[in-house]
Amino acid sequence: MNPTLITYKGKRKENQDVLVSEQIGLNTQLYAVVDGMGGYENGALAAKIVAENITAFLSTIKKISKTDIQKGINKANLALKQAQESSQTKMGATIGGIIIEDNTALCFWVGDVKIFHYHNNKLCYESSEHTLLKEILSNGSINNSEQLNKYQHIVTRSVQGDTDRSQISFTELSEISKNDLILVCSDGVHNIIDGRTIEFILNSSNNLDNAIEIITNRLKLESIDNSSLILIKK
Repeated sequence: MNPTLITYKGKRKENQDVLVSEQIGLNTQLYAVVDGMGGYENGALAAKIVAENITAFLSTIKKISKTDIQKGINKANLALKQAQESSQTKMGATIGGIIIEDNTALCFWVGDVKIFHYHNNKLCYESSEHTLLKEILSNGSINNSEQLNKYQHIVTRSVQGDTDRSQISFTELSEISKNDLILVCSDGVHNIIDGRTIEFILNSSNNLDNAIEIITNRLKLESIDNSSLILIKK
């Protein structure tokens, strides 16, 4: 694997994102973006706790399944709950992760971190984030654009001490091939550059390095929120 890790503070006071790129087994890699929730206190600490707990737990599993990933999220939830009780503050994080074993990618997310899969520079999979906006759009209860904008950044699932609100969404990408790219990124990235725009950049660039440079420059210029991504080339 040849991952590219990028993270920017944007116009925030601190960068509350944590990036994970770890070999957790003989043929198993874990990549994750953990986004500390800015509306709560100690977002950076929350992201660190979630990243460390999930990495430590999954490192003990020989053959990782969806159930194991949920258990890892639950462990992180418990650790956050204990930290909240100790500090008397609310804290939470969203997460998107990819576990690659041989030619299979297990993708999971809680919140608004997104995952994209490109084959031959064509977008063939995009995860659906857990936001109030997505829920409203799916049931068609509101279609006024001004009203919809209010719900864009409200997450309906997160890791913040409540296991009922931190159930993962999961998909398995099988037969990952040599020409495939998998991208996991925080909302600070996909709010600026969506999946189709990334597809256009990939296809209009001379090579992958050039595409990464274009994406990086846009994030440098346009990032308001923390913006983090991991791009994995098989």
